[in-house]
Amino acid sequence: MKKERMKSVVSWMLLVAVVAVGVVMAVMGHDVEEVGGVSLALSPLATQKSVFLSSLKEEYEKIDTWLNNAEDLSSFVTDAQVINFPEGGADPEVYKNTTEDIDSVEPEETVHSEELDVYDSQNYKIRNIWLHALPFDKIKYYTRKSADSIIKQEIRDAAYNIAPESEGNKTIFMPTSGAADSKGYKMMTIDDVVALAQRADRMHFPEGKRVLVLPSDWWWELVNSNTILKGQLSYQQNNGIIEPKVVNYYGIKIEKSMGDNLGLQVKKENSTVEKDEQGAVNGLPAALFFCGQEVYRAGGTMEMFYKDKSVNTEGRAYEIGFQHRFKAGCQMNGHRYTGLIYKESTNLAG
Repeated sequence: MKKERMKSVVSWMLLVAVVAVGVVMAVMGHDVEEVGGVSLALSPLATQKSVFLSSLKEEYEKIDTWLNNAEDLSSFVTDAQVINFPEGGADPEVYKNTTEDIDSVEPEETVHSEELDVYDSQNYKIRNIWLHALPFDKIKYYTRKSADSIIKQEIRDAAYNIAPESEGNKTIFMPTSGAADSKGYKMMTIDDVVALAQRADRMHFPEGKRVLVLPSDWWWELVNSNTILKGQLSYQQNNGIIEPKVVNYYGIKIEKSMGDNLGLQVKKENSTVEKDEQGAVNGLPAALFFCGQEVYRAGGTMEMFYKDKSVNTEGRAYEIGFQHRFKAGCQMNGHRYTGLIYKESTNLAG
């Protein structure tokens, strides 16, 4: 009985000692997550960092974009922030009423790997002199702006990565055919959407998740010019908030992008039309067409870099910045099952 009581006392003393060590380390500014199997509270600095990083993830994930139509392969990202794509062999031949022996073919399988890109937000410096209360609300506000800026850059890069280089066996390049807009380009019409669907059918594009992403001004031009598309907006949830983003026609989901520019242009020389370099401004503006099951998005690690004002003796400020690993593109080589629809210039068209 005495031995059992002695063991209990010793165990209790050890627990008290572990907690005491944790408290002392927290006061000294050290992060303590687990000591001797006992989880302890993090220091105030680490707790703030954890809260802000969780806030960034929450803000990032609730931003709804057209890229959500792509297959999410984040769970396949390795610890090295790499994603691997196996590509199966070609379809087998099919023989009808043959009396010959059936031959064999060994499928040629390939694997290509993509390393996730690194997106670093510029650091925010929030000086103590401008803080009139606890900084949490202000830091949360700039955390949200960081998430918004990161995802906008990822979206621009994703559009460029998915877009095909030129027209091919499984890629589409198609001009618009409508009346001239205010900038001298032909607007996109509902007939263009039908023509796109027909070309996708002829080229055996997968059905079910065909997506057309239009810059916002293209989208509004198209919707406002067609009673069927315009009527779809009236069927949105009647909750007092109108957020027109998507309409559907001929099996194509027509998404409105964030802003009036996807960052996509084509260069046209005589009869040759190709995707222009990223950031080009002198080409013809373009929209993106793809099949959701054939493209991917993959998110990796998300980190926060945080300096508390208490240790920033020179700047007297909180400094925060974020980093996200991310990649989006085509799952198959050759940008198969993608397309660019570009606004034809009325001058080029004569």
